[in-house]
Amino acid sequence: MKHNILVKNKDKERSCSEDKNLMSSLSVCTDLVPRGCHNGACGVCKILVHNGDYEKTKMNRKHISEEEEDSNIVLACRTFPKSDMEIEFISKPKTQLYTIGN
Repeated sequence: MKHNILVKNKDKERSCSEDKNLMSSLSVCTDLVPRGCHNGACGVCKILVHNGDYEKTKMNRKHISEEEEDSNIVLACRTFPKSDMEIEFISKPKTQLYTIGN
Protein backbone atom coordinates (compact mmCIF):
# COMPACT_ATOMS: atom_id res chain seq x y z
CA MET A 1 0.00 0.00 0.00
CA LYS A 2 1.25 3.51 -0.82
CA HIS A 3 1.03 6.58 1.39
CA ASN A 4 1.55 10.28 0.74
CA ILE A 5 4.53 11.80 2.52
CA LEU A 6 4.56 15.58 2.92
CA VAL A 7 8.01 17.04 3.51
CA LYS A 8 6.98 20.18 5.39
CA ASN A 9 10.23 22.16 5.21
CA LYS A 10 10.37 21.58 1.43
CA ASP A 11 6.60 21.96 0.87
CA LYS A 12 6.59 18.90 -1.39
CA GLU A 13 4.71 15.63 -1.31
CA ARG A 14 5.72 12.19 -2.59
CA SER A 15 4.28 8.69 -2.52
CA CYS A 16 5.95 5.92 -0.51
CA SER A 17 5.19 2.20 -0.24
CA GLU A 18 4.91 0.52 3.15
CA ASP A 19 7.62 -1.95 2.15
CA LYS A 20 10.20 0.79 1.45
CA ASN A 21 11.81 3.06 3.98
CA LEU A 22 11.17 6.78 3.64
CA MET A 23 14.72 7.46 2.48
CA SER A 24 14.45 5.01 -0.43
CA SER A 25 11.26 6.54 -1.74
CA LEU A 26 12.24 10.16 -1.19
CA SER A 27 15.84 9.88 -2.40
CA VAL A 28 14.72 9.77 -6.03
CA CYS A 29 13.93 13.46 -5.48
CA THR A 30 17.40 14.85 -4.89
CA ASP A 31 15.97 18.25 -4.02
CA LEU A 32 14.14 16.73 -1.01
CA VAL A 33 16.62 14.52 0.73
CA PRO A 34 20.12 15.01 2.06
CA ARG A 35 22.36 12.21 0.78
CA GLY A 36 23.92 9.78 3.19
CA CYS A 37 24.77 6.15 3.81
CA HIS A 38 21.16 4.81 3.64
CA ASN A 39 21.71 2.37 6.53
CA GLY A 40 21.54 4.43 9.73
CA ALA A 41 25.25 4.98 10.27
CA CYS A 42 25.63 8.64 9.26
CA GLY A 43 22.53 10.37 10.71
CA VAL A 44 22.09 12.68 7.71
CA CYS A 45 18.44 11.68 7.24
CA LYS A 46 17.23 12.69 10.73
CA ILE A 47 13.56 13.67 10.58
CA LEU A 48 10.81 14.86 12.88
CA VAL A 49 7.50 13.11 12.26
CA HIS A 50 4.72 15.67 12.74
CA ASN A 51 1.82 13.36 11.83
CA GLY A 52 1.24 9.80 10.72
CA ASP A 53 1.87 6.21 11.69
CA TYR A 54 5.11 4.39 10.99
CA GLU A 55 7.21 1.40 11.93
CA LYS A 56 10.90 1.70 12.53
CA THR A 57 13.89 -0.56 12.81
CA LYS A 58 16.63 -0.10 15.41
CA MET A 59 17.97 3.45 15.56
CA ASN A 60 21.68 4.21 15.81
CA ARG A 61 22.08 5.75 19.30
CA LYS A 62 25.01 7.81 18.03
CA HIS A 63 22.47 9.87 16.05
CA ILE A 64 19.09 9.30 17.74
CA SER A 65 18.73 9.25 21.53
CA GLU A 66 15.91 7.40 23.27
CA GLU A 67 14.40 10.78 24.19
CA GLU A 68 14.47 11.91 20.57
CA GLU A 69 12.93 8.66 19.41
CA ASP A 70 10.15 9.07 22.00
CA SER A 71 9.56 12.57 20.55
CA ASN A 72 9.10 11.19 16.99
CA ILE A 73 12.62 12.04 15.84
CA VAL A 74 13.88 9.13 13.74
CA LEU A 75 16.11 8.31 10.77
CA ALA A 76 14.26 8.24 7.43
CA CYS A 77 16.35 5.28 6.28
CA ARG A 78 15.05 3.20 9.23
CA THR A 79 11.38 4.31 9.04
CA PHE A 80 8.52 2.71 7.08
CA PRO A 81 5.20 4.55 6.56
CA LYS A 82 1.95 2.91 7.71
CA SER A 83 -0.26 5.92 6.86
CA ASP A 84 0.04 9.31 5.20
CA MET A 85 2.74 11.29 7.01
CA GLU A 86 4.03 14.81 7.52
CA ILE A 87 7.77 14.95 8.17
CA GLU A 88 10.53 17.51 8.38
CA PHE A 89 14.23 16.93 7.75
CA ILE A 90 16.09 18.33 10.75
CA SER A 91 19.65 17.11 10.28
CA LYS A 92 22.34 19.68 9.68
CA PRO A 93 24.66 19.05 6.74
CA LYS A 94 28.07 17.93 7.84
CA THR A 95 30.87 19.83 6.17
CA GLN A 96 34.59 19.60 6.32
CA LEU A 97 36.93 22.46 5.64
CA TYR A 98 40.30 21.79 4.12
CA THR A 99 43.23 24.19 3.93
CA ILE A 100 45.25 23.96 0.76
CA GLY A 101 48.72 25.41 0.64
CA ASN A 102 50.54 27.29 3.37
